[in-house]
Amino acid sequence: MSASLTDEVTPGLAVFDLDYTLTKRGTWGRFVWSWVKFRPHIWLPLLLSAGWTQWKYKRGLCPRVDVKRKMMCWAMAGASRDKLFSKGQLFAQREFANGLRPGALEAVKMHRDQGDILVMISAAVDVIAEPIGELLKFDYVISTEMGFDDCNILKSNFNTPNCYGGQKVDCFNSLIDENPVLKQYITNITFYSDSYSDLAMFRLANVCVAIHPDRKLSQHASEEGWRISHW
Repeated sequence: MSASLTDEVTPGLAVFDLDYTLTKRGTWGRFVWSWVKFRPHIWLPLLLSAGWTQWKYKRGLCPRVDVKRKMMCWAMAGASRDKLFSKGQLFAQREFANGLRPGALEAVKMHRDQGDILVMISAAVDVIAEPIGELLKFDYVISTEMGFDDCNILKSNFNTPNCYGGQKVDCFNSLIDENPVLKQYITNITFYSDSYSDLAMFRLANVCVAIHPDRKLSQHASEEGWRISHW
């Protein structure tokens, strides 16, 4: 489904991906680097472990989330909840100051001004996505939740499925189910993303906007008549 952004619309849901859509660069790798940059003894085992897992993922031998899990375990093992969220807040503040696309800020403001509900949906971890969402005044943030034990120490697995690809639709539908007030807006959804992996989310939207799209998304957007923007 698609429609022109210039059409007169009633308030709806403005749904944004995070990495490379709102931000200029990916967040996860840089957040991991902030944990290991002063620990050179971690660099080689981290690269080898994540690289090997990435190789297996590309060949269909393991899920994508395993790559993220390996990086998390090497870089952040034993970290407390307070420390993770504190570093996530600092990361978000730096990202808000210098790492967001100017066009993204304009789009967020436009939707806020016209009364739309702002939703961020991202595979990024909650300790990054939530503070960025707060700074941008999003109404809802859906992300991959990090897990903690009874002592508030990071576990070796995530608390929720990786919010990536088709899983985003499940997460989005859960948000709607948990917040019945949002059901009145589901016939008016605008979705922004840079990646073809979000095709299932695009199919839920009335207005589809491909932001700096990858090759597959660019071709698909052109075929569907979706707007392509370079922020």
